[in-house]
Amino acid sequence: MATLYLILVLVSALDPGFTYVLDDEPKTLKLPTEYHFMGDETNILAGVIKPFEIWYNGNKSRVDYYGGTVKHYYVGETEYLYGKQFTIYPKTDEQVTNEYVCTEEDLDGEAINFLPTVDGFTYEGQVTYNDKVVDVWKYLDADIEKKTEKTLYVIPHKDGFDVPVFRESKSSNLWLGTLSGHEVWRYYDYSTPQLQQLDYSLEQACNGSAVTLLDASDETPVQLVSPEIDEAFSSYVDRHNKKYRNNEQENRKEIFKENWRRIMEHNKKNLSYKMTVNKFSDWTDDELASLRATRPSTQHIGSVPFPHTDEEVDKLVEELPKYYDMRIEGFITSVKNQASCGSCWAFSSTAAVEGALARSNGGRNLDLSEQSMVDCAWGFQNTGCAGGTVEGAYKYILRHGLPTQMEYGLYLDEVGKCKLDNMTEFYNIKGFAAVPRLSVNAMKVALYKYGPVTVAINANNAVMKYNNGIFFDPTCNNEPANHGVTVVGYGQREGVDYWIVKNSWGEDWGQDGYILFSATDNNCHLLEDAYYPVV
Repeated sequence: MATLYLILVLVSALDPGFTYVLDDEPKTLKLPTEYHFMGDETNILAGVIKPFEIWYNGNKSRVDYYGGTVKHYYVGETEYLYGKQFTIYPKTDEQVTNEYVCTEEDLDGEAINFLPTVDGFTYEGQVTYNDKVVDVWKYLDADIEKKTEKTLYVIPHKDGFDVPVFRESKSSNLWLGTLSGHEVWRYYDYSTPQLQQLDYSLEQACNGSAVTLLDASDETPVQLVSPEIDEAFSSYVDRHNKKYRNNEQENRKEIFKENWRRIMEHNKKNLSYKMTVNKFSDWTDDELASLRATRPSTQHIGSVPFPHTDEEVDKLVEELPKYYDMRIEGFITSVKNQASCGSCWAFSSTAAVEGALARSNGGRNLDLSEQSMVDCAWGFQNTGCAGGTVEGAYKYILRHGLPTQMEYGLYLDEVGKCKLDNMTEFYNIKGFAAVPRLSVNAMKVALYKYGPVTVAINANNAVMKYNNGIFFDPTCNNEPANHGVTVVGYGQREGVDYWIVKNSWGEDWGQDGYILFSATDNNCHLLEDAYYPVV
């Protein structure tokens, strides 16, 4: 035994990642029930890195992002009181710069516990991490089509629980050979939380001035057998790397069940498009509303007039090709991911400006900063992650221009402090024009002659579930527009005209991040609130 021990010590000294176990006693994993940590969260697929500070104690929790630039307080519901969520963030408009405001929303269930559940983890030994010996716990779930891997590094604490220092979660689609989720968390400086750190009322911005926020809804029947649902939901949770609070799994399962039923029912009809289960299939209406945060513009007027009469448009359209796709010409940047921030108005307008500039400069693509608009465009009918208008977005760009993402900084998935004063270069537009309402021909002319067009659509529940095909929903115009997207081309299939539309929900939604909208009957309001930049 002494010889084996010596060999293990020598090997581990030469290899800091060597795993060794000398204790035959079974290990148990228990995370702290109250805590304070510093750390950072990296969403590798979305390209977002979020430094955080978290607190949790009983039925209260708090998370600060980016050094306290944005703060979220959670007070869980009790037998007698509704739960509450308070968010504090900076607001910049034409009168004030980085003024902090506080918003209040209802919270269902308990306060958020930011640490993971430990069910299904098995002990794998020890490694050296940041010059400390840590216990390694792993979770693996795999079948023929998907695999979910989770890793947790912890340090045993003298009080009988384990302090996490590193966590990784990776989900793979084995059929496609692609990653569907990959996140990494690092935790530092564990301590017990102080009660005053969880008290939102100590925030000056929340003293009697909390503003209240937004909402959405939809549809019909097919019977699903409980074991079938259980298996499908379990597979869904693993594939999309879902993490639920203790009391919310059944509610999420019911949402998933209803969405799955609608998807199956729709796909049986063999219509022009198919639906699929995706990362949004367990989201509540309020969570979905946060993605759909573009409001209709107050007036459909550009800074410059549309340069063609109806008669000119009808003549010009006869000379246009039946199919036109700016992606093929190399003018369109890659699909981005707005994550959970209601910044579609910023992504859709920025994408159009990027495309217009690429057309004018010989195909050189620029990666412009959506974050600069989220932070700084409050004076133009826009409200950061709570939404905006296409018209307001273009008015802001016309006045201030857009810096590159490289200079301004990465997208935060939160409202940040406005940093325009620190920028050295801005990309400007000469104006923006409104495409005549309800005109298919005018939209085609605008796309072919001037570049991408930003539009406001109703992204209803059917749009959320889109998989492929030409989308047409006769009920889509029953609700107002709520989401900003970018039209980058048009085409025709079996006599049906359609628009090629770039979204901002990542490449794992729809057709690699795109949707084909039918051009019939102003589907989903696409032809009502359309603007393109003039460069």
